[in-house]
Amino acid sequence: MGWRQQVAKKFAQPKIRLYICSTSTIRTMNENVETKRIYSVTLRGTVINVLLLVLKFAAAIFGHSAAILADAVHSLSDLLTDIIVLISVKLGIRPHEKPNDFFHGKFELMSTAVVGLILFVIGLLLCYFGMRDTIRAFQGTVFERPGYIALFAAILSIILKEWAYRFTIRTARETGALILAANAWHHRSDAYSSIGTTIGIFFAMILGERWRVLDPITSVIVSIFIMRVAVRLIFNAINVSTDTKLPEDIEHDILDIANSEEGVGEVHHLMTRRMGDDIGVEMHIYMPGHLTISQAYQHTTSIEQKLREKYGPNTYVGIYIEPDEVKQKG
Repeated sequence: MGWRQQVAKKFAQPKIRLYICSTSTIRTMNENVETKRIYSVTLRGTVINVLLLVLKFAAAIFGHSAAILADAVHSLSDLLTDIIVLISVKLGIRPHEKPNDFFHGKFELMSTAVVGLILFVIGLLLCYFGMRDTIRAFQGTVFERPGYIALFAAILSIILKEWAYRFTIRTARETGALILAANAWHHRSDAYSSIGTTIGIFFAMILGERWRVLDPITSVIVSIFIMRVAVRLIFNAINVSTDTKLPEDIEHDILDIANSEEGVGEVHHLMTRRMGDDIGVEMHIYMPGHLTISQAYQHTTSIEQKLREKYGPNTYVGIYIEPDEVKQKG
């Protein structure tokens, strides 16, 4: 028995019920502006990633640096992440096509989990290669001295990727886009990775052969941080996507909005859920039995509009109307 049937059975009683739920989605100007901002920010990051990808691969070849080559692979993962963001935003912003399209809001969460998985795999690979090179160094393997172009590429990567993180995370906070926040952390993880690469290359250049082991050691430390961030992103996406109920303070606000509508007797059996960045709300409302269907519809439509104005145009609202007589008999 599904949760809807269980709830219906638990609260079943002889009564006449009217269910009113809007199936249309209101696309506002603000939402279109936010979508354009997400695209714009992601494309700026893409340009940076392409530039660094080419530079790092060139530096790895001409600068004889395995560390910057690993960093280039990380930049390649950033570029793939940008593509995922663009695709997910395109899918996630399309209008709802069905009344119960609860899956609609989860495109972004799925993409966030994919970004986290990519981060984790990259971190795991960096950790493996770093540990392998560390062991080889202690066994007597002498690594070739990196060139200045490798050091330049690593420093430039720190500057550009930290800049990309800052303008991406700022837009993510302003728009509430989880996938954009995940991508911002991917930018920062690349910046941190480049810090380790810079340290390793720098000391390998000035301290001699025996200190070149600092390069792989640092990459191991950075890779652990990357995997930690990845795990946090994955679990955050999983927690939000499991249709968990909204916090109590938000539910109280929803009740206040519904009760503020003239003619509403009492709101009860409130049920809420998360649907990606959107929310779902279902409630039962007592109203005077003498109201016509048209009048009841006007009241419920007013409540829906207020909720969507506060929580976003894609908020799902389901309202069950019950006559006051049912409450009085109860």
